[in-house]
Amino acid sequence: MEVVVGFLQLLLIVVLAPIVNAVIHKTKCLVRGQEGPSLLQPYRDILKLLRKKSVISKTASWISKISPYIVFSVSVVAAAFVPAFSSKTLFHFSSDVIGFVYLMALGTLFLTLYGLDQGSSFGGLGSSREVTIAALSEPAMMIAIFTVCIMNGTSSISEIFSKLSSHPFEAFSVSSAFSLLALLMVAIAESARIPVDNPETHLELTMVHEAMILEASGRDLALMELGAWVKQMIFISFIASAFFPLSGAWGFLWYLIKVFLIAVFIGLIEISNAKLRFFRVPDFLAVAFVLSVISLIVHYLEV
Repeated sequence: MEVVVGFLQLLLIVVLAPIVNAVIHKTKCLVRGQEGPSLLQPYRDILKLLRKKSVISKTASWISKISPYIVFSVSVVAAAFVPAFSSKTLFHFSSDVIGFVYLMALGTLFLTLYGLDQGSSFGGLGSSREVTIAALSEPAMMIAIFTVCIMNGTSSISEIFSKLSSHPFEAFSVSSAFSLLALLMVAIAESARIPVDNPETHLELTMVHEAMILEASGRDLALMELGAWVKQMIFISFIASAFFPLSGAWGFLWYLIKVFLIAVFIGLIEISNAKLRFFRVPDFLAVAFVLSVISLIVHYLEV
């Protein structure tokens, strides 16, 4: 039964990933006064791409052939660490945050290798920028996550969810608020959202994520896009589960409400801000790092 619950949570995260991305885009369209595409359009795009063959550059090596599958697979495996409405995930017996962070970094590694392996100037540009962003965002992410671990006395994501779900609103503190803000900023950076990156642009000088997958097509592009959406969903789910969690039957409904509220919130942030110049991105991520450090210091002051 635990395996079934864990598989259902994994399936929920993967299946909801495209529609959550669509909700972000739909929110932006509605604020602009536009109708926007259907919320089901991402599913149609993925199915259409999966039916097409991939075209690979002549200069590309075996890295370009395996990278889309690794990027997608790593995102799915990382999603199995994150609880949605129950602490019984597929890897609840070893859902350590260190393994979770390294899995996310592995996906970033092969995504950047894919951009470099294509032999195009845009791919190299996007990969170098992605590595810079990752190097700045991961310290903030790790300190914020470790603060949550220290507050709950365990590094297991499942145990953290289990402890917090027993008294969800009582466990929220000032240090939790700083960790929440830091993780939100990291999620925006890692998901290639405004103000760090613009997922809707194809301008050469501003692309980061799109530059790395510019040469991708067919199945490879479908796996890359779906992997990116699942990664975004992982961050949203982790934030939803680490702050105000709720287990059981009501936990499922509460999880859906939190996920879509966070998606709407991200859409409002994007529509109300302009993309930062790349040389100002370190300042944005430095704020996230400072917030994560403050959350750690405040926790020890509270104790």
